[in-house]
Amino acid sequence: MYRTGKSYLINRMLLSREKGFGVGPTINPCTKGLWIWGAPVAGFTADGEAINVLVIDTEGLGALDEDSNHDVRVFSLALLLSSYFIYNSVGSIDETALQNLNLVVSITKHIHIKAQSKGEDIEPEEYSKYFPSFMWVVRDFTLQLIDEQGEAITAKEYFERALQPQNGFSEPVEQKNRIRKLIKSFFPERDCCTIVRPLTKEEHLQSLEEMNIKDLRPEFVEQMMLLRRKILHLSLIHISEPTRPLYISYAVFCLKKKKNNKRNNKTR
Repeated sequence: MYRTGKSYLINRMLLSREKGFGVGPTINPCTKGLWIWGAPVAGFTADGEAINVLVIDTEGLGALDEDSNHDVRVFSLALLLSSYFIYNSVGSIDETALQNLNLVVSITKHIHIKAQSKGEDIEPEEYSKYFPSFMWVVRDFTLQLIDEQGEAITAKEYFERALQPQNGFSEPVEQKNRIRKLIKSFFPERDCCTIVRPLTKEEHLQSLEEMNIKDLRPEFVEQMMLLRRKILHLSLIHISEPTRPLYISYAVFCLKKKKNNKRNNKTR
């Protein structure tokens, strides 16, 4: 399954409407390039200052008609546009989900933060000064968030556990741990949120866009609204995920409102 409803989530969660960005029930993607919603959404910074949130829907990563270089360029541009980056996937944070983020290995080839001599390496921590905070949204989540002792854990703790290095020194293990290390180095400020499936009946999913919000699972609506409040009380935001099975991408960023200049207003 190539598409997982990222545009639907953007329409419901951030635009508060049934229809907005293109949504379809087929395997064919609706988005190519970057699409920006025509009107800003009201939001606030962490300090309570009013901001205008501009919502961008981007094409998915990992599409069959694009190569990995294209994916990295889209991913890199999204990072540079944002101060809060939301990565959306389906199911759980397992090894496959982490390996789908292997494009972080190639980011430094497309983003240069300073002049450097040929062959000179820049530490990943240097890039973190220019990269946004990272939020991983796990969609259609069905697992219990508990540890080995049966104690409840948060979604953020679940994410951090997945980033723990694997034991071993083989080349495959080293590659897996490199991805984990880069995620932690690039995004020292990171978080996670889990959301249940919007409906329990499979046959209704293809007409999800037409359904009233009162017909959706109450748990989904509650979790979606909690995530909305968290997003709209931050500054620049980006949301992204790949379009390979289980993944897709989208973006959001926002701008502070300019204060009125009384002197300029008098002279106009």
